Amino acid sequence: MQTGLSEGVEVIVTDDGSRDETADVVADFARTVNFPIAWTSHPHNGFQVAKTRNDGVRLARGRYLLLLDGDCIVPTDHLAQHLAFRRPGMVASGDCCRLDAETSIRVTDAVIASGQYLEWAPAAERKRRRRRHFRALLYSLIGHRRKPALIGNNVGCWRSDYESVNGYDENYREWGCEADDFGLRLRWAGCRVRSILGHTWAYHLWHPPHPSMPARWRDCKNTQYFLSRPHAARCLNGMEKDHDGVALAEEFATETVPAGPR
Repeated sequence: MQTGLSEGVEVIVTDDGSRDETADVVADFARTVNFPIAWTSHPHNGFQVAKTRNDGVRLARGRYLLLLDGDCIVPTDHLAQHLAFRRPGMVASGDCCRLDAETSIRVTDAVIASGQYLEWAPAAERKRRRRRHFRALLYSLIGHRRKPALIGNNVGCWRSDYESVNGYDENYREWGCEADDFGLRLRWAGCRVRSILGHTWAYHLWHPPHPSMPARWRDCKNTQYFLSRPHAARCLNGMEKDHDGVALAEEFATETVPAGPR
């Protein structure tokens, strides 16, 4: 349902080891559209969003990437806004409006087609969006070295920039920090991170938190790695594999989250 597009698009569905009807849903959808659809998956072992994103980018053929989460829906002009916003050497950082459980249950195919869910954003979330965007503008104005932070559910960047830092660091195998790390390394590579929240944002459907999500950020296993990782723009265990990076990944993954139902 995306509108206002003057360029060709492709959709890559990249999956973290689902064992349900997801592959069939993608195949059925691919038969109904006139643009390329690709699918990739891998065995489920913990929370591998970093590997999942890299798998998708490996299949992508386009020069510009828009990374979205599977638990989000987006307005009909979302892609067009991202494409109009892009600039050389710039990464577009967005976020999502979090819909509660009761509201999320009401989001049907018909509601999405009508755009009615756009009116269901809580006032607190709309306020948070404005506050986050204005803060991001201030951070950009003063040239902050670490902010605005990159939020992984809504990121636009050039493929060449993604590859220059070797993509996401696949040593992140639980919830959290992989987008923080990715954003910092893009900055170290010379990219500018800018907020797109003044133009568009995603809408997050409620679901229970992942088992590896701690009550406090500092208690997350990924946080310990994030704070102790090498300060280099290019990670060692990303789209391409360095022997030292793979060895570090094996050490970091000595305790994995149970796979659980998928």
